[in-house]
Amino acid sequence: MDRKQIEEILTKIFVKRVPGLKPEMLVPEAEMANLGMDSLAFSWILADMEEAFGFVTQGADVMKLKTYADSLDFVQKQLGK
Repeated sequence: MDRKQIEEILTKIFVKRVPGLKPEMLVPEAEMANLGMDSLAFSWILADMEEAFGFVTQGADVMKLKTYADSLDFVQKQLGK
């Protein structure tokens, strides 16, 4: 799976889980805290990522996800790309 495919899936997950979030708001430098995401939405996003991409997240890794680009990089790394 290439980065573009990862981005398409992540965008759908984020838009589904964060009320009012539009796909065009998900630029790489977008900070999670500024996207209107609360802790529950973040938990659902992580669960959806695990299901969509077939891996399990670890607490220490998740704490490093500060921007949308961090999420893309994290998934890509988990998938071994």
